[in-house]
Amino acid sequence: MRKFCFRLETLLRYRVNIEEKEREALSRLNFKLHTEQSLLAQLRSREREARTELAGARNSRADDIDVQWYYPYLDRLRLEIERSNGRIARLEEQVEAQKAVVIEATKNKKVLDTMKKRKVKEFTAAIEKLEQKAVDEIAATRSARKEQ
Repeated sequence: MRKFCFRLETLLRYRVNIEEKEREALSRLNFKLHTEQSLLAQLRSREREARTELAGARNSRADDIDVQWYYPYLDRLRLEIERSNGRIARLEEQVEAQKAVVIEATKNKKVLDTMKKRKVKEFTAAIEKLEQKAVDEIAATRSARKEQ
């Protein structure tokens, strides 16, 4: 009996590889996004701590020189938080765009995969039909021999 051969197998493998690469790219972008979000959380935590220390220094009536050191630090933290928010916004846009690319790659792969499954079913049905025809012929020859 002949073997099943899907003519578009190389194209299917190519599209599977493309889908895997796009999924990996999406995974890398998600990792960068989560890393940036954790960095932002750390920056906000440091800002809260600095504000708490500044309030404590003001209440304890520390030297103005000691208190003045907090303001540039807080300004630097605010700047870093703004930059981090910008990077997060860009990464979120990239993640959404990459999700669309992954969805398109998955659709392209599924089209060929569905086509292959349909061809396998057709091939199986044709083979079963041939086998049934062979069995019918064997049965017909046996009955013809018994009659003789």
